[in-house]
Amino acid sequence: MTIAFVTLKQGSPETGRVKHLQERLKTLGFYSATIDGDFGSQTKAAVVEFQKNNALVADGILGYETEVGIQQSLWVSQRPTLRQGSKGEEVKRLQNLLVDAVGKPARTGETISLDVGAVDGDFGPKTKAAVIKFQNYDKLTADGIVGAKTWNELAGVLAFDLAPEVIYANNVFEVA
Repeated sequence: MTIAFVTLKQGSPETGRVKHLQERLKTLGFYSATIDGDFGSQTKAAVVEFQKNNALVADGILGYETEVGIQQSLWVSQRPTLRQGSKGEEVKRLQNLLVDAVGKPARTGETISLDVGAVDGDFGPKTKAAVIKFQNYDKLTADGIVGAKTWNELAGVLAFDLAPEVIYANNVFEVA
C-alpha cells in the first residue's frame, strides 16, 4: 500500500492541498487570512504558530508530525464535553478508550488499570471513577468531566506507540 503524503512548505505548488491545510488551520484558530491555496508567509506563520502551541519543531513545514498534530487537534475539537449522566456513541467511544488505556504506561511511569463497567454508552459512576483515575494519572484536573484536555490525553491512547507515518496511514483520528 502506497501512502500519498506530500510535504508542504512555503512556495509549495499543491494549491488544493494548501487550501485544505488553510481550512483546517482556520478551524483550529491559527489562520485568519484568505483561503487561497498559496503557501505564502501567512500560511507559514500559521503553521509555525500551530507547531509552537503543540510542542512540535517550529519550522513552518507540514510534515508527518505536524499533519498528525493537526488531525489530533481537529479530532479533539469535535469531541463533546461528557460527564456523569451523558449517554450515546461518544460515551461508548470514551469507555472504549478508557478500556484500551489499561496496561499502557501513564506519564507517571505507572500502568493504568481502569474499570468503566460495561461499555454501554451510559456515563455512570464507574465511568466517572475511571475518568477521574485517568485524569489523576495524567495530572489533569480530576473532576470526572471529559473536556478538551482529557480528550487530548485520550487521543494518546489511540496513537500509543505509533510512528506519525503509521498514524497518518491508518487514519487513526478518523479524518475524512
